Amino acid sequence: MFAFRAMNTEVTVDAPGPDEAAIAERVAAAFWHAEQRFSRFDPDSELSQLNRAEAPMQLSPELFDVLVRARGHVERTGGLFDPGIGAALVALGYDRSFAPGALDRARAAAAPRAGHFLEVRLDAATRTALRPPHVHIDLGGLVKGATVDAASAHLGASGTLDAGGDAVLRGGGPDGTGWLVEIEDPDDASRALLTLRLSDAAVATSAGNRRRWQVAGAGQHHLIDPRTQRAASTDLVQATVVAQSAELADVLAKTAFLLGARAARDFLAPMASTGVGAVLVPARGAPVLVGSLDVVEG
Repeated sequence: MFAFRAMNTEVTVDAPGPDEAAIAERVAAAFWHAEQRFSRFDPDSELSQLNRAEAPMQLSPELFDVLVRARGHVERTGGLFDPGIGAALVALGYDRSFAPGALDRARAAAAPRAGHFLEVRLDAATRTALRPPHVHIDLGGLVKGATVDAASAHLGASGTLDAGGDAVLRGGGPDGTGWLVEIEDPDDASRALLTLRLSDAAVATSAGNRRRWQVAGAGQHHLIDPRTQRAASTDLVQATVVAQSAELADVLAKTAFLLGARAARDFLAPMASTGVGAVLVPARGAPVLVGSLDVVEG
């Protein structure tokens, strides 16, 4: 297994065989290129240039394609997934790459004007985007999932790629019966609530305890509710989604977290026929399972 840092998280590559080091190198290169283009913290990235643009900006095919897919996810989730909340993140102090204590503030910033991704105009004929001044785009989780999906092609028929909880698992694992994926206890990282057996699937987790900081003495986290432009308040402490791609799993996990346990179950259940499943962890009570999941006994 190989590990490296990218997108401010640990990325692990498990591709058993003599080519594992070369595969890990290609995966790392894919993450490096994605970060150079899509980071909102790098002032030279294409996304940062778009977030500063005052007129229609012609985009690379890569960024334009991500924005088109993002629009589809916004529509699919009824606006609960919304990459247009970048200004809200900045107002809450998430204006730089996360590190423990680095985002703490003594004072809260003024609430920004609500920004929504569907206000961004995309023109496929010219491959341009026109962004209203109050809308700042954050593609963090979406791009992380998309990069995991793209880079996992280097794994071949068998292997795993995990970037801070967004993972793709190819093949049937070491013994052919599936890869074992532990669902972490959000109250105790050393303990697993349960274990899933997955083959040829992707998984992503959203939780309010992963990136936290203090603003004026109040705890904040990075999962913004587009309806309030504030850190989400929900009866879920963690949502893990299994899907056919890490990008989709990431989008659905965030949406489920914002919805809360009952509404998330109702939202995700109709997708079970397409391979979507979920483990929803409420603040009180047992985990809620959605869809057909292979839970390892014992």
